[in-house]
Amino acid sequence: MQTSTLNPVSAQERIQTIDIIRGFALVGILIINFTVDAGLTEPWAGFPGIFDQLVYWPVAFFLDDKFVAIYCFLFGLGFSIQMLRAEERNSPFVFVYIRRLIVLYLIGVIHEILTRHDILHNYAMAGVLLLVLHKLPRKLLPVLALLCFLVPWTRQMIKELKRETLTTKTVSVDTIILDRYVGVFENPQKRRLIFLRNRDTLIGEGLGQRFILTPISDSHFVRKDFNHIFTFKKDSANSLNILNIELPNGTTIIEKRIDADLQEALREQLKQRAAATQGSANQSYKKFVTGNAQAFWNQLKNWSWKNYFWGNAISGILPLFLMGLYFGRRKVFYDISLNRSFLRNVLKWGLLVGMTSFAIALGFQAWNYFNGIYDESYSFLTRHIMYACGDFLGRMGMALGYVAGMALLLANIDWKKKLSFLAPIGRMGLTNYLLQSAIISIVIENFALGLNGKAGPAWRLLMAAATFVFIALLSRWWFKHFKIGPIEWLWRSLTYLKFQPMRLNQPNAS
Repeated sequence: MQTSTLNPVSAQERIQTIDIIRGFALVGILIINFTVDAGLTEPWAGFPGIFDQLVYWPVAFFLDDKFVAIYCFLFGLGFSIQMLRAEERNSPFVFVYIRRLIVLYLIGVIHEILTRHDILHNYAMAGVLLLVLHKLPRKLLPVLALLCFLVPWTRQMIKELKRETLTTKTVSVDTIILDRYVGVFENPQKRRLIFLRNRDTLIGEGLGQRFILTPISDSHFVRKDFNHIFTFKKDSANSLNILNIELPNGTTIIEKRIDADLQEALREQLKQRAAATQGSANQSYKKFVTGNAQAFWNQLKNWSWKNYFWGNAISGILPLFLMGLYFGRRKVFYDISLNRSFLRNVLKWGLLVGMTSFAIALGFQAWNYFNGIYDESYSFLTRHIMYACGDFLGRMGMALGYVAGMALLLANIDWKKKLSFLAPIGRMGLTNYLLQSAIISIVIENFALGLNGKAGPAWRLLMAAATFVFIALLSRWWFKHFKIGPIEWLWRSLTYLKFQPMRLNQPNAS
């Protein structure tokens, strides 16, 4: 059989229901990024007023994390639709898809450097795993999605329980031993930690703040506010010049003692800390971008397969990709009427399980706030169960329930017409995601308006509404003149290695 070339999806092949749901997701992401996720907006961060709380708690319950999850779900759904169309045309798919992920990764990296708020490069990396798993039997996909969360979650819980048992048993360390750890330590990125002894306590001076180290053995200490374990070790010359810092996620940072005058290094550290605090209010965009680039490069240098497989890419992103793939393999959006019973079950159980689980997690958070209780005062097991309720069961259940509910609603032609204004927003979903991110950065970050910590959720909701109107009008205008969004055009052109048609009267690329 002759093999045809895989080309981009034409306007006639688009499924409007998916565009509307994507637009719906982007509106939710816009609201949560303004009101809940971007900077200091919580009641305990200085916005306890009634109007701010009337915005914060409902947005946190109904929108936060769920709409990002829908956007993530749609990636897996889009993958499955591309795959099915490629199979129908007998067209090559794998290499085109890999190029697509590479371009998405590069767009995400640029976005991360310019705004510090990117998820796209993580989507691209997890998308490689989706390519590996897409041939699995359809029935296994929901099971695998559940396991992708449960296995890392269980592993982390076991590690943290062991860690908590270890760190609760504090000991007394002789001051002579503590004096051996006094000095200046530096990591590969030239950031310093300075350790001083105050009577029988070891004090750390970081660039961000001062902290206390609690001994759990003669050479092991715990920083309880972050649950980091500090281990002082000997080098090849048998001197205590190595410091290992183990983070809760299993990552280890290695620092080495340097020759430096202790008091001079301390004065310089405190001076830099004050400058960082003062300068954050008047940070230039150049410095902001440079800092983001340096942070991303450091993250890239320390990247490892182990941390990747046990991190958020597997437990947070891949389950939603797999559920999107499952919906696509069932061809749910090709014919809603044939899948009505399935969607009703997803709607019912998704919202029942999701809302119940998230109500438990958010109720726990609200109870602590109104009663002045710190989360850290609870056992790790309690906190970990709350995390599972909110971050997986609540987020996944409510997101799938919303998708199913929107699909059933849009099966009604009248509702589809009423909500069709969301379709242009969804059609240029990547462009609008980047655009709203840029707007939020200008509003929130200190290189521009710097409203972080100054404007509460109520005011930010009004900003989100204004931004939505702007994006909706822009998207509607755009598709009166063009076939495809600007970033989508760039993504397609680089994926297919030729300029794609953009204007409405422009013929298709051959």
